[in-house]
This record gives sequence, structure tokens and C-alpha cells, in this order.
Amino acid sequence: MSSMLDPLKKITSHSIVFFKENPQILYTTFLLIVIPIAFLVSGQQFLDVAQKNQERLEKERIGLMQDVFASILREGAYFETVIPQEIKPRDSFLQNVLSDLQEQNPSLEAFRVAIHRGGENIIIASLNTGEVGKDDSINKALYQTAGLEVGQSFIFEDYIEGVRHWKAVRALTDMEGDIRGFVFLDTSMAYIDDITARNIRSAYIILFGIIFVIVLLLLRQAKVVDYAILYRKLKDVDQMKDDFVSMAAHELRTPLAIIKGYIGMISTERLTDEEKEDISRVNISVDGLNNLVGDILDVVKMEQGSIHFDLKEIDISAIAKDVTSSLQTLAKEKNLSLSFVSTSSSHIIADQVRIKQALINIIGNAIKYTPSGGVTVMVDREKGRVSIRVRDTGIGISAEDQKRLFGKFIRIRSKETEDIRGTGLGLWITLQIVSGMGGLITVESIKGKGSDFILSFPITSKA
Repeated sequence: MSSMLDPLKKITSHSIVFFKENPQILYTTFLLIVIPIAFLVSGQQFLDVAQKNQERLEKERIGLMQDVFASILREGAYFETVIPQEIKPRDSFLQNVLSDLQEQNPSLEAFRVAIHRGGENIIIASLNTGEVGKDDSINKALYQTAGLEVGQSFIFEDYIEGVRHWKAVRALTDMEGDIRGFVFLDTSMAYIDDITARNIRSAYIILFGIIFVIVLLLLRQAKVVDYAILYRKLKDVDQMKDDFVSMAAHELRTPLAIIKGYIGMISTERLTDEEKEDISRVNISVDGLNNLVGDILDVVKMEQGSIHFDLKEIDISAIAKDVTSSLQTLAKEKNLSLSFVSTSSSHIIADQVRIKQALINIIGNAIKYTPSGGVTVMVDREKGRVSIRVRDTGIGISAEDQKRLFGKFIRIRSKETEDIRGTGLGLWITLQIVSGMGGLITVESIKGKGSDFILSFPITSKA
């Protein structure tokens, strides 16, 4: 028995785990069941209330008509003046009133007024004039029931050949309160029931239409759940990719360090100029690969949100000057001038190591993309902020290329840049560093004239 239940337990366990990991599916299923039921129940309750109100109004209207007749007969002393005389339906006042009522209420099937005389209920007025003067023996039991509750209408529901009717009987009293007659009324509800049925059908059509739309939306929600699951899987794959890249980059640094160490051990005294040139190229390639590995590690850390900044108050002018000095050799190799201009020291809150990395990227790019002329690094203060402006006389950047300049792996492809090496990560990393420390980076450039890259930070109180 236990072995038979094991598959069921396993399925149940997997289902519980699945719903815990994907609560949207459970939520969507719940909505698919509850919302349509709630609409159906509330819609039916509304229709029931509307129908009950309609019936209540009909009863009140029937009772009102009988009340009017009772008032006319009692206050006009009709029982003392008219009833003793011979009943003449053609010129009867009551017949005229009944005719008017039938014109105003086409649903009236029967309306008769009877006097109680000699143990009989003689009809003195009726929509069917052939009944006048005859004993209404058919409704004798109804008249007896109405006599038990003087001053109130006895109203009940009846069905005649499948058609619903409201029938009502009321006892008529004289001025002293004695029962002298009865009013009988029969109203067909066929017309009203037909209208009500049509309205109910329309209401149900609209209701089911709304439910259908809601179900479609909920099914779309279920589709969104599929997308959410797919997104989670893609996120897991992306995390695995980042972990792999991070691991691979770390592993690459070890052999690079070994290669770099062996290159440094090679004595160049006995080497020919060509061999020295080869060693130099290897050294440059190792440095380039090492920088690429560093950029990849930075990208992974930034995407994972694991990069941290050691924020302290630093003198940005001094740091910008040091970075500019460290890149003088690179500028001289291309016969470019590299100058630094600063009016005074300026303090900001930043990570000294990361701000140096950002400046090296910006100034290094300026040198890389400037074929002739020079690069100027300027530190200035304005309106509570310090700006580091790196201006070059290089190839410039078009307005269209400026829009995507700070994207990941974005490089400006042109005839002037086809021989310049790079991964397209430097500016993206610089943007993340600067924005992560509360700064701004912008670019101003004209194609063929040069570019200005501006890093901006709030000035501290010591500045």
C-alpha cells in the first residue's frame, strides 16, 4: 500500500515546491475561479433585487387602485345612494372609471366591484359588462378571506395557462366600518415578465461578456507567469554566465602574471634590436590582455551589484594631475602634447582608486583617438560642483554616435578608428564608476574637430 502511495506523495511534493517557487500560477488559478463566480453571484443578486422591487411596485400599484375605489365608494356614500337603486351598467359612474383604468393599464384582465347583499356578492361594475347584476359565486372564498382583514388588500400570485397573474381582493366598508362589498382585480404580468426576461437575458449576456474578457485577461496573466518563469531561468543562466566569466578571468590572471614575470627576467643586453622589439610586443600584449581581464571582472561585478566604493574626501585636482603625469609617456609616443590646468585644489567625496581608473580611461581614450595636436586636462569649479574636462583635438564624434557612446561593447566604427584596438567597455565602466559615486559624465564633440569629456562632482565643504 505504501509503495502505491509513493508516486502520489512524490507528485504532491513536487507540486508544492513548484507552487512555492511560482506563486503567480497559484494566484492566477485562484483568480480564474473566484472572479467569474463572484461576478455571477453578484449579478444574480442584483437581478433578484431588481425583480423583487418590480414585484413590490406592482403590488403597490394594485393596492393603490383598490384604495382609490374604496375611498370613492365610502366617501361618496355610494352604498346608501346608488346600491338600493336598479343597477344600470351603461350609465354607471363606476363603469366609466373602469373603462378609463383599462385604457391606462392594458394588462388588466378583470376588475369588478361587488356589493354584499342577501348573502350574495352582486357585481355592480366590471370590465365585462355582461357580469353586472350577477352573483360572483366563483370568488366567494376570496371575498370571505378579504373580509378577515378589513382595510387591506389580499394580493396573491396565480398562473393561468402558464401566464403569471396578480390577483387582489379588498373588502369595501361604509362610513361606520361595516363590510358592504368587495373589489376584485386580476392583472396579467405577461408583458412585464416578457420585458423582465429580455432585460435578464441582456444582463446575462453582458455579464458573461465581462467574465469572458476577464478570463482572457487572466489567461494572459497566466502567459505572463510563463514569461516570469522563463525570465527567472534566463536570469539563472545569466548568473551562471557571469560566474563562469568571473572564474575564467581570475584564472587567466595567474598565467599572465607568470608570463609577465618571465619577461621581466629576460636580460636584453645580449639581444638584437629585433629581439628586443619582439619582447616589447609580448610585454605590450600581456599588459593589454591583463587590462582586458580587469575590465571583464569590473563588468561582472557591476552587473552583479557587488562592486563597492571606499568613499573618502579627496583632492581631485591632485589626483587628476598625477594621472595626467603618468600618461605623458603614452602621449609622447604619439607626438602629442598632454597638459594639465587647475586654478586651485578641489575636494570631493569619491573612491580614490576608482576615480583614477575613470580618469585613466577618459584621458587614455583622448590620447588613443587623437592623431595629432594634443590633450588638455582642466579642473574647474562652478556653482558648487567641480568638473574635470578632458579636451582633445582628435577625430571627434558625430551627434548620432554620441547617443550610444556609453553603451557596453560600443565602439565607433569608421575609417579613422579601424586600426585602433579596444573592447568598447572603457566608457561603460567609467559611466558606472562616476554615477556610482554620485557624479555625472557628459560629452561635447564635433566630428573632425575634437571632443570634450566632462566629469562632474559636488564640492565638499573643504574645497
